[in-house]
Amino acid sequence: MYAVTVTPFKEDGSFDFERTKGHLDWLIEQGLQGICLLGATGEYQSITLEEHKTFVREIVPYIRDRVSVIVGATREQADDVIELVNNIKLCGADAAMILPSPYCHPAQDEVVEHYRYIMERTEFPIMIYNNPGSCGISFERETFRKLMALPYTAMVKESSGSIQVLRDVIEDAPENVSIFCGCDNLAFESFADGACGMICMLANVAPKCCVELFDAVYNQHDIAKGWEIYRKILPGLNALESFPKPIQALKYLVTRKTGNGGFCRRPRLELTLEEKAYVEDLMKADQLY
Repeated sequence: MYAVTVTPFKEDGSFDFERTKGHLDWLIEQGLQGICLLGATGEYQSITLEEHKTFVREIVPYIRDRVSVIVGATREQADDVIELVNNIKLCGADAAMILPSPYCHPAQDEVVEHYRYIMERTEFPIMIYNNPGSCGISFERETFRKLMALPYTAMVKESSGSIQVLRDVIEDAPENVSIFCGCDNLAFESFADGACGMICMLANVAPKCCVELFDAVYNQHDIAKGWEIYRKILPGLNALESFPKPIQALKYLVTRKTGNGGFCRRPRLELTLEEKAYVEDLMKADQLY
């Protein structure tokens, strides 16, 4: 179980490394097996290439000896991705998570070529990321097969929202490629179908419950126990996949829990008092602690 972590900023928009480290320390203490930095939840779209590299240089060495570390490295231009991945590699992370170019809506053959080009120039484990909502395209089954045959494909994060797509990917995956759930509110179903990991938003605020869910369903094969845990946290999982400001919601709840949520970077604004109350009710926040 990996948390795709929020990135705490100071009110002036600079990185808040003190709160970042405090949040990561707490997550690791709660039993998470992995941390995914600078995914969409980490506001990677709102930082520059140099800021990304600075953050990775500061944070990856801080946690890499305690937990598995994946770092998001999505950018529109492949050569920018390569620059980021080579820095991630240098800093000692375990893998880089990459979406196809988010804005150009590439064709299926262009998707495969994008990853091949990056892998040839980095020689580093890559998490392939299928998320139609973020990049406007969905991988076809044959595209998944071609991507999983590339030499540095280590993992696939499947975020289409379709259990059938996930099943097909699991069925087609070679032994050396791990398949991860990428939809918070399909966690139970994904583990039951054989997904061996998850990149999870809710783990920022309910890490123990998320770890327990994965352990019950995937490791113990205890469906009844897993369903009981799942029902408890499902309001939070559903909310993060439907509420239009999931990053702000997470940062608010992290701050409410540990004080380490920090601020968002513009153009995101902090939640209003009414939105905070709505989030607490929608996510059944008191059940998460």
